[in-house]
This record gives sequence, C-alpha cells and structure tokens, in this order.
Amino acid sequence: MPTKHERASEKKFVRITSGKAKIVYFKGKSRKHHCALCKKILHGVPHSHSVYGMSKLSKTQKRPSVAFGGVLCSPCRRNVLEEAIKVKGQQKEMGAVSFKIKNFVEMAMHRVDL
Repeated sequence: MPTKHERASEKKFVRITSGKAKIVYFKGKSRKHHCALCKKILHGVPHSHSVYGMSKLSKTQKRPSVAFGGVLCSPCRRNVLEEAIKVKGQQKEMGAVSFKIKNFVEMAMHRVDL
C-alpha cells in the first residue's frame, strides 16, 4: 500500500543499474511566484522542481533587476513608487497611504531621491 506522500507524488518507472525496474516518486514543480499585493502571477521569475534547480541559476536569472523585482507586479510596483514620491515630496502624508502598501512605500522612500 503506497503511503500518503507516494499517492500525492508523480510516479515514474526507472531502470536501475542491476537492470530491474524501480518505481521512483517525484514531487511536482513548485507553484509560480505571485505578487505580494494583488496575487497575480509574476513574469520573469522561474520556478523549479527543487531548491537545487534554482541554486544552479545565476542571480540575474532568478529575479528581475528592478525595484521590488520578484515581489511585486508592474502595476503594483508603479503604484508603490508613485505613493513614495508623493510622500517624499510632501504632497501626501504617510497616514493617508493605504495600510496594505505602507511597508512597501517605506522601503521605496529610501530608494527615491528628490
């Protein structure tokens, strides 16, 4: 009787060195990365079967090299940066910023130079 882990995994028959066939259970591919705010799928961020598959990639292949790359999607990133510029330029107070994006705005304010 297969275990619960084996029932949930992908099954593959592999020929081993002695010439016999053996059943090997694989985990499926990890799910795609999602935006921290709107939960849309992030493009340009790879996903792999294992941590080892990701560790073989270079840093530039793992995530985009933009502000909040691999964390926020483009519309959310643009919104956060606009809010950070408004707060830094004193057009808006930090208390008026949405609670959902407040942490990202604080991080972006350190990057924005006026």
